[in-house]
Amino acid sequence: MNAVLKPRTLFLLIAFSFSSLYLFSQKNVDHQSLVWTRYSLKLKFDDHWSASQELEERTYWFPWRQHQFVSRSMGRYQFKNGFGIGGGFAYFLQALPQDPDVKEYSNQPEIRPEFELSYVHNLSDKISINHRHWTELRYFKIEDENYAFGNYRFRYKLELQYKPNKTITIKVFDEIFINAGNNISNNVFDQNRIGASIQYMPFKNFGFELGYINWYQQRPTGVDFYDRNIVRFTIHQIIDLSTPKKA
Repeated sequence: MNAVLKPRTLFLLIAFSFSSLYLFSQKNVDHQSLVWTRYSLKLKFDDHWSASQELEERTYWFPWRQHQFVSRSMGRYQFKNGFGIGGGFAYFLQALPQDPDVKEYSNQPEIRPEFELSYVHNLSDKISINHRHWTELRYFKIEDENYAFGNYRFRYKLELQYKPNKTITIKVFDEIFINAGNNISNNVFDQNRIGASIQYMPFKNFGFELGYINWYQQRPTGVDFYDRNIVRFTIHQIIDLSTPKKA
């Protein structure tokens, strides 16, 4: 088991070291406050197969206006050894310019085929470490033309979960984003998100989650950054479509 964790730990330390170097070298930083409201639906087909659908509205807080909208659909297969794979598709709207004080704005559509590799390491009955890697292919719509490929993006998320009881889960995570492709020159490091949340499931298939995210993002110039403080509220719903096991 340790052999599985060591490469991820090494990658994590290297990635976060580069992330820290970028943060310390920042020159121009715009500070913004946002609220994310998300609905997360999970369809469980059996112990291995599942599908999910997420809808999330992201808005500036002060002053209020739309920032982004995300719709994400994914299918997943979970192996018995803790590993999981998945694939899906996301539709993304970005309000431009990214300035909450600008009243007149336009939305730039984007589509993203996405691929997932995950691993869950259970330290005990209450504590687990979750690794998640996403590869995204980003296609942007330019005005009224067709979608054109923009770049690849690689995301690695490390999350610690603690479940003191059956209804509450406390999460702490850090996720780094790396850009790649011919169109990327000054912002190979895209962003880093660090945060924490409390998930409360009063029912087996329905619950809520409230969290905080600090989002550092490097802009295409390479010397300009966003520093965003985010409050995120999520509604979770699970629909179990699996066949009941015979006694």
